[in-house]
This record gives sequence, C-alpha cells and structure tokens, in this order.
Amino acid sequence: MKKYIFLILCSFFFTSCATWTGIKQDTSTAWQVIKDLSSKGWETTKDVSSDAYNGTKEKIDEIAK
Repeated sequence: MKKYIFLILCSFFFTSCATWTGIKQDTSTAWQVIKDLSSKGWETTKDVSSDAYNGTKEKIDEIAK
C-alpha cells in the first residue's frame, strides 16, 4: 500500500515539474539574454577604451607641440 501511495505521489510530483521542452526553451532564452548582455558589455568596453585611448593620444599630442 505504501508503495502505491508513494508511486502516486511521485507521479503527481513529476507531472507538475518542468518538461524537457520547457527546460530547453528556458535554457535557450537564458543563453540569448547572456549573449545580448555580453555583446552590449563588449561594445561599451570598446567605446570606453577607445575614448580613453583617443583622449590620452590628444593630451600627448598637445604636450608634444
């Protein structure tokens, strides 16, 4: 009897859990968000480092004149 109750409870638990398709979709969505944020972070880093380089170069050119 305990086995049957345990089996029924397990079946209710597993049917209420996420499906493999849902897990794959969630993973795909999370990966897309990470890619987008990484891309934005990389663009910001490039812009800031370029600005710093150009600013430094301009100051050196001013001093060298």
